[in-house]
Amino acid sequence: MKMICCIPVLALILFGEMVEGTCNSNLGSSLLGDLIGMVLKLKGSDNGCCCLNKKTTPAFSAILTKVQSLGVKDTIKFDKVVTNIQNGYNPSSGIFTAPMAGVYQLSTTVMSHKGQKLVVHLWYNDVKMSGGWGLGNQHVQATINMVLELQKGDQVTIKSRESNNVYSDDDNYTCFSGYLIAQ
Repeated sequence: MKMICCIPVLALILFGEMVEGTCNSNLGSSLLGDLIGMVLKLKGSDNGCCCLNKKTTPAFSAILTKVQSLGVKDTIKFDKVVTNIQNGYNPSSGIFTAPMAGVYQLSTTVMSHKGQKLVVHLWYNDVKMSGGWGLGNQHVQATINMVLELQKGDQVTIKSRESNNVYSDDDNYTCFSGYLIAQ
């Protein structure tokens, strides 16, 4: 995949050499033709481009629009999807499923109900990875940020540790987001 990103640079070097006259023009034309053929083959292959772009880079962001009552280890279902490139996030289940392998940045911010304790964890497949805790006389927010290397089909979700309420309203205090940062 690194070679794909280097091809434009190689083409420019080859073209520059041809313009300066330091290459045999027949050899330069042959090499340029071979280079173009290789690019076309790679473009048509399943490898695709190694560059991340907004059409192919998995990314999602979803918010909770109302209070959600949770039992022990219940998944928070962030019901309003804002972004869902590659359709990795399912609002019905609250689960993000990695559409491709890579390194992902994942984060959540959750708000406790006024005066109530809230403890949540980010789960990677069936493994509890990190937690957030909030308790106070007012609404309190907890945030979790993780960078995880995921395989295609791995799942990430936000679950409660115990029975409690997650607060949100039309000001969107509670959210879950993630995106691919490297392949």
